[in-house]
Amino acid sequence: MAEIRAVQMLASSGEPLVATFGFGSNSVRQLRGRLKDSTLLGFPARVQGHALAFAGPNQSWAHDDDGRPGGTATLIPLQGEVALGTVCFLSHAQLETLDYFEGAPRVYARHELRAEVLQKGSWLEMPVVAYLKVDSREWHAPSEAYCCAVLRNIRGSFPSLQRLVLRDTDGRVRDEWRHPGHHRLSAGAFLFEVGVRRREPWSLPSDIGRFRSALVEAGIQGSVEAWPKVESVLAQVLAEEEEINIALRLLKSARSEVPGCDETGHELSDDEAQAERSPTVHSNSE
Repeated sequence: MAEIRAVQMLASSGEPLVATFGFGSNSVRQLRGRLKDSTLLGFPARVQGHALAFAGPNQSWAHDDDGRPGGTATLIPLQGEVALGTVCFLSHAQLETLDYFEGAPRVYARHELRAEVLQKGSWLEMPVVAYLKVDSREWHAPSEAYCCAVLRNIRGSFPSLQRLVLRDTDGRVRDEWRHPGHHRLSAGAFLFEVGVRRREPWSLPSDIGRFRSALVEAGIQGSVEAWPKVESVLAQVLAEEEEINIALRLLKSARSEVPGCDETGHELSDDEAQAERSPTVHSNSE
């Protein structure tokens, strides 16, 4: 069983911080980009009796080549399941900023849940804030870029996870998604993978659109492996040398044995942004 323990994290000012459970696209590095705080760290977390689900339509992550609106993540009660994610400890001011990105309270709204959070090797039970979808329960398949973002977040905490189960809000499994390798990604998904890895991550997902528009103007569509003269395209579209180097590194490692990983095996995780990682994705408390 998880240890039942009150855990109070404090900011340097002494202000109590709020345990915020990210189960969708809000990986630690995405939060660092959105909140302009490079000190944020992530802790593996899980919510028993709940499951990840998707609903829409959502336009902000609509970065597939067809531009169709897709679904974004929410949680649903589902007996016997466990929702995996990452907890960051945020100030109240940071939560207010995050409200803007989440469209709260119109699109998403804050809810308090009980979660188990891995800290210093022990699973500790504590209340967490999670943003749950309130504007729609209609099934829409998530875009490839959004799937990349969700998998990156959860794999940051649970590196052994290999696939996303795509459920609707009634709990029915509609599909599953596995990372195909960076060279097989669509432009929007590949740009996400680049932007989230910058030292100062892009403001996601809005910054994807800027660079994707440049690709469209250059007549570039389809998966990255189909682009003519990839290095030339990247130099033309990406603004900084750091971004070009990230893109080239991802493509160089694209055919590694574990799709989406570089030679270190950790390209889908959150590297230095994770305080801890869980070796398993088991739903039972340890």
